[in-house]
Amino acid sequence: MRTSLIITILSSCLISSGQVYKKSNPQNFGEPIWTDSTSTIFLPVRYSEGLASTNKIAAWGDYYANLVVYNFQQDSYKKLFAKDTYITGFHGNSYYDRRIPGGNDNITSKWVFMTVKHGDYNESGRVDSKDPAILFACTLKGDSLKQITDVRENVVSFQIHEKQGFALLRMQRDSDGDGYFKEEDKEYYYRKISLTDLSLGKPIETN
Repeated sequence: MRTSLIITILSSCLISSGQVYKKSNPQNFGEPIWTDSTSTIFLPVRYSEGLASTNKIAAWGDYYANLVVYNFQQDSYKKLFAKDTYITGFHGNSYYDRRIPGGNDNITSKWVFMTVKHGDYNESGRVDSKDPAILFACTLKGDSLKQITDVRENVVSFQIHEKQGFALLRMQRDSDGDGYFKEEDKEYYYRKISLTDLSLGKPIETN
């Protein structure tokens, strides 16, 4: 009788917290990301630590499986990506980080930028650092999701210069064409992206 009572109490606590425990459940929520303070929060969906043991992704880095776009005015939500993927974790996730200069490196007054490992591009058997990171963007309300860069280029990093109206991408080419983006691929260059219409500029190279 006492055991049954304890199980009932624990079940009630888990349900009230919004997470029903399942032994096979591979995901959970991360900290909310404020994008539009009048209506919208992104809720990161994280993979469990056990995912690495399945050899689907290397045991390093900080990745989201997806982003749930929650409209708190309408009490409605949707997943940003139709299928789960590997989204590089945002920097400066909290509401307060959005109130200081450079608090969130992914969000402008119009767009949310994210780098995504879309899959096992080089067919190595798992997603890892040698697969290309692709730049995506959407509006602050999670609409108009757009892929900006190609799988043939690797987005190493990006910096947003909102006052000047552009972001600067540091890119890497697969110089030997073997399908792997690695340290030996020394061809790096920059590209500008317009914060008005997301159009890409020409490659900026040393040659």
